[in-house]
Amino acid sequence: MNKLICALTLCSAGSTIANELPSIENLQHDYELQEYVDLLKHEIRENHANYQLYVESLGQNGEIVPLAPAPKITYLEIRGVYSALYRKWDYVDQNAFSTNQDHGGQFYALTLEYGYAQPSSRRFQINGTTLKLETSEPVKDSGNTVIGWINYWKNPMTDFTSGNATYNGTSINFPYNQESDRLFIR
Repeated sequence: MNKLICALTLCSAGSTIANELPSIENLQHDYELQEYVDLLKHEIRENHANYQLYVESLGQNGEIVPLAPAPKITYLEIRGVYSALYRKWDYVDQNAFSTNQDHGGQFYALTLEYGYAQPSSRRFQINGTTLKLETSEPVKDSGNTVIGWINYWKNPMTDFTSGNATYNGTSINFPYNQESDRLFIR
């Protein structure tokens, strides 16, 4: 009987540990994640440079040039998931409809934004439940101007198995457009 009680205690303790995630601060020190985030930042910088060329061409053609205190949001996307079930970052391609791996339990999601979204408009949901924004990292151009964001969201639900994730944001300035992305987390 004592062996059974001891085994059940160890089993339940093991399942609790398996569902807990390391802190996002610890995960951000992972070399592979740092390399991936650097690639995403480069992607945002390249997109911003192309947008600047477009704005310059408008001015050269005598058209109205949009000026604002911050770049409008032009694009956002869910680009990675780290879960209690799959304890590595599952990097998601730009045009993917689902994650590459099966996930479960608590998870972090990595998102990127080109431009500025109103902080109160940023919303990441899984199966209709809104997740908490854990931390954000600004992306700056060569002039030290913030041109985008890398965001980390946390799903605290230990019973998560799979579902539809949506990520939305509305531009902080004119034209106040809304961007969104959808991903099935397996």
